[in-house]
Amino acid sequence: MFQQAPFCIGKIRIEPLEYAIYPDKGPKQSLQPKFIEVLCYLANQYPNVVSRQELIEHIWHGNIYVGEKALTNAIWHLRQALTQAEQPEIIETIRKSGYRLLVAPQMLKAVTPRFPRSAIQIMVITGMLLLSAILFSMTDLRSPSGTSSNEIQSITAEPGLELFPAPSPDGRYLVYKWRSPDGQVDLYRRDVTQPQLSAVRLTFDHANEGRAVWSRDGKWLYFRRKDIDENYCDIVKMDVQSLQEHFVAKCPMTGALHYMDISPDNTTLAYWGILEQDPRPGIFLLDLNDPAALPRPLPCDKDCDQSERDMAFSPDGQYIAITRRSSRFSEDIHLIHLASGRSQQLTFGKRDIVGLTWRPDGQSLIYAVQQADVRSGFELNLDTLESKPLNIKGFSYPSFARQLPWLFFQHRDEQYQIAAQSLDNEVSSSPFPILQSGYNHKYPDYSAVTDQIAYASNESGYYEIWLADANGSNRRQLTDLKRSVRFPKWSHDGQFVAFLAPDETGNADRIYIVNVLTRRTVPVLSPFSGHNRPTWVPDDSAIISAVYSEDNRDLYRFELDHQQVTRLTWDGGRYGILIDNDTLIYTRTTKGLFQKRPEQKKARKLLGSDTFRVRYTWVYTQDGIYFPQLKNDHQQIGFYSLSSQQFTPLLKLPLSSVVIDSSMSLDNRRQRLLFTKTLFYQSDIKLIKDPVFH
Repeated sequence: MFQQAPFCIGKIRIEPLEYAIYPDKGPKQSLQPKFIEVLCYLANQYPNVVSRQELIEHIWHGNIYVGEKALTNAIWHLRQALTQAEQPEIIETIRKSGYRLLVAPQMLKAVTPRFPRSAIQIMVITGMLLLSAILFSMTDLRSPSGTSSNEIQSITAEPGLELFPAPSPDGRYLVYKWRSPDGQVDLYRRDVTQPQLSAVRLTFDHANEGRAVWSRDGKWLYFRRKDIDENYCDIVKMDVQSLQEHFVAKCPMTGALHYMDISPDNTTLAYWGILEQDPRPGIFLLDLNDPAALPRPLPCDKDCDQSERDMAFSPDGQYIAITRRSSRFSEDIHLIHLASGRSQQLTFGKRDIVGLTWRPDGQSLIYAVQQADVRSGFELNLDTLESKPLNIKGFSYPSFARQLPWLFFQHRDEQYQIAAQSLDNEVSSSPFPILQSGYNHKYPDYSAVTDQIAYASNESGYYEIWLADANGSNRRQLTDLKRSVRFPKWSHDGQFVAFLAPDETGNADRIYIVNVLTRRTVPVLSPFSGHNRPTWVPDDSAIISAVYSEDNRDLYRFELDHQQVTRLTWDGGRYGILIDNDTLIYTRTTKGLFQKRPEQKKARKLLGSDTFRVRYTWVYTQDGIYFPQLKNDHQQIGFYSLSSQQFTPLLKLPLSSVVIDSSMSLDNRRQRLLFTKTLFYQSDIKLIKDPVFH
């Protein structure tokens, strides 16, 4: 029987199901299935000598004519792949006898996501799954037209996040990205027709795979693989049957978007990316028939300055639907005719679009919108441009099977709370919830003057600024803009709170300041339309914020008593704190923490990217800086001392404890850190067959 469990030979890891080896240094190497089978057989027989006849009998089923030459070829290729400088020979040839391994294989435990269950639970669940499989097998894959009741079926239910459903064209298989609670990220494939079977793991590396798309003939999978530690991002083509992989193109290290689609004729891959000669991100098209082809930008005739994100080819291949953002708070769907480049805006005034897909008949689009962390779906009629709600809670990232109207989607409820982590070593290191309810609470900022917490909450249906006492009691709403308000920041005197929100048009975002006593809200005067998280200068006379413009993305200072605007950085500053009249500590587009004074032409690096990898979730004090670190299976909070220039780990926490892109605040009076915590770390994939929404 073919060895399926992974194992190591020296410092080389072998993944039989992937038909690949992973050297200790260097990229993954895909090998032919027969080569891996030979290696697995030798490993199973270690330390015995295995004759050529035995190998031919088991690998080539006794076919001497084919096996003699094929075995010699397999041994040669294996030696080439396994050779290392410190150990030049791994497979030894025993003259007139056969082959044997010189290094003992070390078997590894294969990783498969499972729930711990009792024996009774297993028997009950197994019976239910078998009954479901029998009932499923009694029906045709394609449901009769008009018989749908929009019944929602659960396809996945493992712990963690099951993301970005990608059904095969015939709807039988589902590929998805699974992020387990311990941090493992890989692609998996599930047979929808046999729910009693476990999902099959498709990737076996330590990189981060993105959303997958199937070729229209169902033979290939395309996906992005990004490894920050190894500093590479590749677009990969995988054979669905053999799991062999082929390099397609490079993708950008910057940005976290993973959107991708393939044209109906399998000739063009569309993906989100950045070109070296053009730093602006967008959607690019790649000719899959030409190995030497370079990606080309999507044609555009208007609204070309907006940020392109997601995309979906029409079933006939003549159009591509894309999403564009005029600001971070406003995203809409546009339709582009690929031959002419003409575009038409289809939706108006949407917020954050989280997925879109065409109905197989091409008559409408199904898309999802996230507003104030509440996800909901809509159907867009392409004749009337009318959007109607689907009334499915937690609906996002929909995807139809190409050959039949089965709609798969990602079901996810995002729940956040504000938690406190004690810095006192004598106190338990478990985060304690300060603000939790049936609503989401995010971005805490503590004021020592008022002894209150400012935060954003969606309790009103929109994210607004709220205040609460230090223990989380006496909650009260401070703003009423009915917009997506974010990133509150107290002034040092405790009289004002600065924050970011879209303007009245929704096409730009502005920095606003609200008076805590009068609740009067005014915008900070700025010639720019894109801003980031605000902070106050020490005397509260100005605001520091990053600016997003066509020319640059850097930190600026906005004076409050007049309209003077001063640029502070020229190296991609993203978030900064002015700790005195001249010294700026800030993060950039690249990872790391930096310090700059006006007389310095170049910033001084305080912490490198190997230690400091967050942009916003950190706290400055006179003694040093608190910030979280993300490890493979946990998070930890550490402290960097400005005097000794040493980093000290303080606390070890579960993976979902600190939301890394949120904020962190220090309550020095109680010696605790405040941050946003994920309350519900779960996402599942569901299915509706032949949906009829209206």
